[in-house]
Amino acid sequence: MSIDVSPELQTPMRYSKEHKDQIRQQLLSKSGSYAKKHGFAATGVDALAGAAGLTTGSLYKHFDNKTALFSALIEAELDRTLHRFANVKPGDTDAMLKALASYLSMQHVRSPESGCPLPSLTAEIAQSTDDVRAVFETGVLQFKNVLKELTGSDTTAWTLIAQNVGAVMIARAMSHDSVKREIVNAVRAAGANLLVNTPDKE
Repeated sequence: MSIDVSPELQTPMRYSKEHKDQIRQQLLSKSGSYAKKHGFAATGVDALAGAAGLTTGSLYKHFDNKTALFSALIEAELDRTLHRFANVKPGDTDAMLKALASYLSMQHVRSPESGCPLPSLTAEIAQSTDDVRAVFETGVLQFKNVLKELTGSDTTAWTLIAQNVGAVMIARAMSHDSVKREIVNAVRAAGANLLVNTPDKE
């Protein structure tokens, strides 16, 4: 004789920590790409979860609320940006120029979902909570310190960040490709001049 077990009484499937971590990283990666393209504040939790192929309930198993997701998403996205400089050595101007050209490219302008989070999300972060801004500040300072190590100058590091992020933001707001291209080309040339002429130490 078989005994039917009510769904409410069935033991829930337990996932390994590794599996949970994989799902969390998937959420951060996919929702991060979605937010960079469509905006975070204006996007519902269902859409952010759906971008990762998950339900809203699954998202809330990993993050207490939408703000917690935003903080984690920003941290993960800034970490990805840092990793792009992992193989660049201090004083390697050629490698820095290649990184500059990649950042200030039409591909980056046209594809926010696969690019740096700063041009896409900084304006929203400025209007967010103190905790979110603190996570952002920590990540940007880490990025600045990496650039300082590569260029030997705090001033050069901050200038490159501000120039490059601003250029991509403004270019994305333009309606004509010719104007977008003019902006990124101009700032790329200015950045290259800055890199070539930066003193060894500040």
